[in-house]
Amino acid sequence: MDATSVVLIGSIPPAMGSAVPGAFTVPPFDDDDTWVARTALAITQACQDQVAGPPLLLVLAESSARHAPQLGFAQRAARRAVRGYVLVDPELPRPGAVSDWPDAPVTVVLTHAEDPRARDAHLRGWEVLVGDPSRIIADLAARP
Repeated sequence: MDATSVVLIGSIPPAMGSAVPGAFTVPPFDDDDTWVARTALAITQACQDQVAGPPLLLVLAESSARHAPQLGFAQRAARRAVRGYVLVDPELPRPGAVSDWPDAPVTVVLTHAEDPRARDAHLRGWEVLVGDPSRIIADLAARP
């Protein structure tokens, strides 16, 4: 695939999936111990089925966002390019979770302007956007 594939991961509202044409949705997994492995396998299957392909824009919402460093490591291990990470109203990853993460730009999308997570994201050098996540993700996916 030549274009960026958008992979929606976790508790993504259905409206968000329909706002991004061609987005692939990974179903939410509840088991924290196997979350990364199961999600990475779902992405691998989507790539094999040519439903998605690198470079990937990984969109992680809420509590799934805390796994972004480990999921990024899994994509590097699979030699799959990640164009960026979009964390929607996230539980932010712990600093130092994987020492060489992020390996691509991180954008934090917040639905409320007064969200205290904006400060933490800015301190990490991440872009913070506030507004409708569906519109923002569609705009990010369309960026060259």
